[in-house]
Amino acid sequence: MSEKGEDGRDKAWKYTKKLEGERYFRCVFCNQVCSGTISRLKHHLAGVAGGMKACNKVPADVKKEYKLVLKVFKDDKNKRSIMLSEIGEGIGVGSSSFDSPLSEECGSNPSNTTAQPKTKGPLDRFVSSEPRQTVLNEAYKKELRKEVCRMVGRFMFSRVLPFNTVNDPFWLAMVEGIAKYGVGFKPPSMHELRTWILREEVEDIDKYFLVHKKAWETYGCSIMSDGWTDGKGRVLINFLVNSPAGSFFLKSIDASGSIKNGSLMLKYLDDVVREVGEENVVQIITDNASNYKNAGIRLMQRRERLWWTPCAAHCIDLMLEDISKITVYEKTIKSAKQVVKFIYGHTWVLSLMREFTSNKEIIRPAITRFATSFLTLQSIYKQKQPLQMMFNSKK
Repeated sequence: MSEKGEDGRDKAWKYTKKLEGERYFRCVFCNQVCSGTISRLKHHLAGVAGGMKACNKVPADVKKEYKLVLKVFKDDKNKRSIMLSEIGEGIGVGSSSFDSPLSEECGSNPSNTTAQPKTKGPLDRFVSSEPRQTVLNEAYKKELRKEVCRMVGRFMFSRVLPFNTVNDPFWLAMVEGIAKYGVGFKPPSMHELRTWILREEVEDIDKYFLVHKKAWETYGCSIMSDGWTDGKGRVLINFLVNSPAGSFFLKSIDASGSIKNGSLMLKYLDDVVREVGEENVVQIITDNASNYKNAGIRLMQRRERLWWTPCAAHCIDLMLEDISKITVYEKTIKSAKQVVKFIYGHTWVLSLMREFTSNKEIIRPAITRFATSFLTLQSIYKQKQPLQMMFNSKK
């Protein structure tokens, strides 16, 4: 008995209607709202409990037709389950709950039925004992998702959040948690964020710290320090601990008044070693500046179990600084800086350069990182032909 019409859709759809402005469908006979699947509507027309109360205005011939449809579907499903159980793929005959039409079509288990675990096999990807049903409000869900996505975008645009915020692993967990809660979720207030929520997150970080601490005791670790200057001109030193468990941010101190003092730097490093545990520290890594070098050598004399290691990246940067002092390189870099300064100092020249270089940029040299000077020379060399065309066009 075919349940499909000429257009390929289920014949039961002809007994539904949708009013303008409503998200759900209704029965054409009793005007009952149907918010589930097409199977619920069939149970409604047949007068069988299946997530909706029975229709009290359905014609006798339609009621008889859909009683037969449900019986045929039930028999077919029984046969399919028997076949799958014989080849070890299905849920078995005993696990098919046909006593309740609601559990058969809507996926809910009656209280008097014990659910059997479904065994998985190599044919599961090709055969399934669960029929796929068309959701009546699928089009509504699509429009609703579009509206919610626009709300998310509007929030991010208003707070000028970067687009890669959604790549954060905590973003997806947050969205899934809200969806799991469902309708009526009340977001946390500012007071909650700065009180109990922050407090519990700190407690979780403390537990995470204990995991890293055990790794330090088992495998040993390296202490890394990194100095930087914030927007207020303060010189901050970050201390991180690296081990096979990963890198862990330990603390940050304001060293504005002592960054060039070797004795105070020695005190900072010694305090961090004491906090981590001297027996756990293999090496301590710092910049290769004179004050750090002095502090590192004195620290090795004080604590003989560990080594001081200069940062390789900083060493390379200092090497490039010395190379840039050679006359031939000094003149070349100076000329390159003048070219870059001229181009980026005149809007119309910059616009013309982007036109000839297909919107490619020249790396602009930094004051504190000498490697960028050589990178600037490389980028100018790569754009040599477009730049020559640009200057020739203005002659």
